[in-house]
Amino acid sequence: FTVCVVLGLHSAQAQPPSFTEAMMTAAERSHYERTSTFNEVIEVLDALDSETDLMYRETLLLTREGRDVPIVVLANPAVSSPAQAEASGKPVIYIQANIHGGEVEGKEASLIAMRDILFGDKQHLLDNQILIFVPIYNADGNDALRENSRPNQELSPVMTGVRTAHGYDLNRDGMIVEAEETEALFSNVIQRWDPDLLVDLHTTNGTWHGNSLTYAPSYATAGDASTSKYTSEVMLPALKQSVKEKYNLDFDWYGGYDYRSWPPTELRTYHHAPRYLTNYMGLRNRMAILSETFSHDRFYKRVHTANVFVEEILEYTHRHGMTIQQINREADRRVAAASMGRQNGVQFSMVPREEPLDLLTYRYIPYQKPDGSTDFVRSAELVTIEGVLNYNRFEARKTALVPSSYIFSAAFSGLAAKLKAHGIRVETLKADTAFSGQQFVVHEVAKRTTVQNGHINSLLSGEFVDTTKTFSRGEYVVSMDGPLANLIFYLLEPESDDGFAYWNLFDAFLEEELSLSESAEYPIFKAL
Repeated sequence: FTVCVVLGLHSAQAQPPSFTEAMMTAAERSHYERTSTFNEVIEVLDALDSETDLMYRETLLLTREGRDVPIVVLANPAVSSPAQAEASGKPVIYIQANIHGGEVEGKEASLIAMRDILFGDKQHLLDNQILIFVPIYNADGNDALRENSRPNQELSPVMTGVRTAHGYDLNRDGMIVEAEETEALFSNVIQRWDPDLLVDLHTTNGTWHGNSLTYAPSYATAGDASTSKYTSEVMLPALKQSVKEKYNLDFDWYGGYDYRSWPPTELRTYHHAPRYLTNYMGLRNRMAILSETFSHDRFYKRVHTANVFVEEILEYTHRHGMTIQQINREADRRVAAASMGRQNGVQFSMVPREEPLDLLTYRYIPYQKPDGSTDFVRSAELVTIEGVLNYNRFEARKTALVPSSYIFSAAFSGLAAKLKAHGIRVETLKADTAFSGQQFVVHEVAKRTTVQNGHINSLLSGEFVDTTKTFSRGEYVVSMDGPLANLIFYLLEPESDDGFAYWNLFDAFLEEELSLSESAEYPIFKAL
């Protein structure tokens, strides 16, 4: 009798979850020969939604081509508003995929994760957290299907979407906020739901490292370092260990290296700038993780790897969500209370972490060409290169004084609108007022040589002058006494390497002034 009970229990536990065909993704149903179109994503969401009361859906935006991009909120009990989410006290975790339309694995993995959470073996993940998914962020780019739009994915699948949305890279828009998708993300997710953690799902562009997935935190620059430190020093190492133990998958730091100097001696990550959405979150005192599956893996493995990472992240936040929430809120309070007069970084240099990296990579074999030069061919052998310098940290190389507020003319209403797009409070003077502080005097507007999202970015050179200025009633004031002070600082400082000046917001004004004089006053005053 006992044996029968044990066998019966084992048999019951071994039963796979019951999914309908409509809940399966296009990737799964095609044996990973193709990826989902926008309509196929919606069909899966509809199938899931029809069988559960734990899903709530909102619209992120209606795209230029008429696609109604969904926001999916999973909670138990269900929530249908940020007020309900806040009242629950639960941390909010946001998973975003497909910001680059050709990087498709996160889209499929998100749908699978939602299915596992609602109807599979991950239902416990809704016990104490609220999960928000945008599985197809760049919907128009996703459906611009063409052959070999992602050559490093080696026609796996053959047809994928394009990287951009109508030629615009949405993951370079975090500061200037020009794309409709970015405006919608900020207003309808970041400000509306205030997620404690953002996870952004990508695929690498071709480096032949040996990991199934590489990751990065929100890099600490001008923001409070506590959120990035917890992500990089506590959460990501724990995730690396858990996926190795459970799935025998190798995850490690994001970065590239020069195989032409074999063996490689250093790994270098991408730019620290908050134009990248994961880095942007650090300026808002929130955590973020960049996920990059390995482009040369086959499609089915990339989807599996992304799904493993998403579900292991959610297992981690299930256990430690309250800690994450507490660290974020303490950062809010610390930034809001920070006194003026301190120095903060406006330009940064990439530096190595203290601990070197054991780099898992494919071996490269040098050979001599007929002209006597040396070239390399990649072998199929995986090797570990020990002691590689891990350039995955940033230090300020230029700083500026933090003011009590920034003040600018009522003529710059466009600047006020840009700040408001970030959720920053912009007020107006009630009476003429004199302020002591610093005025930046511009001597030159230099230009970068490359084009980025239609911009040839600007680099201002000049000097700060201590002075007193009187501003009139109705002119704009942005106070630094709130939790977004570090974001305000990075946006408005004249020498910031990713602020409004860098994104040409003041070029017309400054260039006209400099055509009449050897110097021009930067149109934002720092009140001290």
